[in-house]
Amino acid sequence: MNLDNFKETWQQQNSDAAAITINQTMLTNMKVNKQVKALNNMKWARIIESVAFFAIIVLLGQYIATDFSLSAPTISAVVLTIFAIVGLAGNIGQIVLISKIDYAKPVSHLQKDIYRVCSHKLQLTKLLLMSVPFYLAYVFIGFDVLVGIDLFPHLEQHMIWFYSLSSLLFLVVTTTLLAKLHYNNIEISWVKNTIRVIVGERLVNMAQFINNIESTNR
Repeated sequence: MNLDNFKETWQQQNSDAAAITINQTMLTNMKVNKQVKALNNMKWARIIESVAFFAIIVLLGQYIATDFSLSAPTISAVVLTIFAIVGLAGNIGQIVLISKIDYAKPVSHLQKDIYRVCSHKLQLTKLLLMSVPFYLAYVFIGFDVLVGIDLFPHLEQHMIWFYSLSSLLFLVVTTTLLAKLHYNNIEISWVKNTIRVIVGERLVNMAQFINNIESTNR
């Protein structure tokens, strides 16, 4: 191979390498742009949810103020108000996290910020799911609002025991399952499907994208 052919081959290889680098950069930018769009959609969803939680807090506050006593419906309203406040605070916190993301950062830092937002959303959802064992609160308020009856005094003793034990069982099961519900366990089928249902497909894709980047860096 003469010198001219060698130079031509060398330039071609450099050109191919540059093209590969450019294509990788474009692919990364496309993925980041998709994440940015998903985050903007998420931000608006959290704003709408915050308005809904605020309305629930106001309605429950009015309900409690109307009959401030130690009745089952009032206590139930207090419990649900606490969860609503947690939901409102959590949504506001996530809006702040999304607003603070600096898209000018390197991709690795940006993905860590996105991961922090995703983790925050999942933790908030898990906290709200802890209201499941308190399902009787919804029942008591529902009877009082729709029928005007305080259900608790009309329950027989064995039904009170049944509802108490079922609530305790729900609490144990819910706590156990939520402890496993984490992005680190995204490869487990039921964890992936559950996160997809309660948080959204786009967050599952974010988690997988982030895990792939972290695996590559390691």
